Amino acid sequence: MLLDIHSHILPAVDDGAKNLNEALKILKLMQKQGITDVIATPHFYPSLHSLEDFNLTVNQAYNHLSEASQKRNLPKIYKGCELLYYKDIGLSDELNTFCLNNSDYLLLELTDGFIKEPLFDDLLNIQTKANITPIIAHAERYFTAKKYRKFIKFLKLNNIPVQINADSVLNPLFNKPIKMLLKSELDIILASDSHSSDTRPPRLKEAYELIGIKYGEEIKIKLTEYSKKLHNEIIGGETLD
Repeated sequence: MLLDIHSHILPAVDDGAKNLNEALKILKLMQKQGITDVIATPHFYPSLHSLEDFNLTVNQAYNHLSEASQKRNLPKIYKGCELLYYKDIGLSDELNTFCLNNSDYLLLELTDGFIKEPLFDDLLNIQTKANITPIIAHAERYFTAKKYRKFIKFLKLNNIPVQINADSVLNPLFNKPIKMLLKSELDIILASDSHSSDTRPPRLKEAYELIGIKYGEEIKIKLTEYSKKLHNEIIGGETLD
């Protein structure tokens, strides 16, 4: 069983799947990749969205897609969110609303400009005050930030996991940050961040294979084992080899 924790498959919700047909095409590609469970993580921008409207839109799209997916025996879909960081996020009473499948894990999106000391404090508050584990979305994208190396050390010290995009593993432009992250001993989950069936399709299988070839089977196995752990804690149930 293979879990994808980051995808934009809900139709007409954000910049991902434009309609139901597009969403089903993505799910069919995921199935061919061996993905059995996928978390739909539409973007939530606190300065642009109201929580009430967001939940209404997401629930409608989720119900529509989930019903169509089940009829076709496609991967099972769960609800989540890719939440954009904001100041004092760790003190919010609403964080549980955004967690992956009502678990204690939160997929958190950043920008280079956020990577400085106030973010570090907020991440600790998410852990200690909200009792939630933040997962840093596509952590390889922020490598041009001035304090990126310090940030990676902070994440490791405080047991904060990161997510990396399969497409980035396959893109030579990200070789440096991908290598740094894979060698960092951080807990890392590989995800598709799929937005479409053509320009941004799911490519987990290819990424896992390349990691095994380029960085070694030991690192590949470590990634798959952590994926199984998250599958158990976010989705529940036993995973199969």
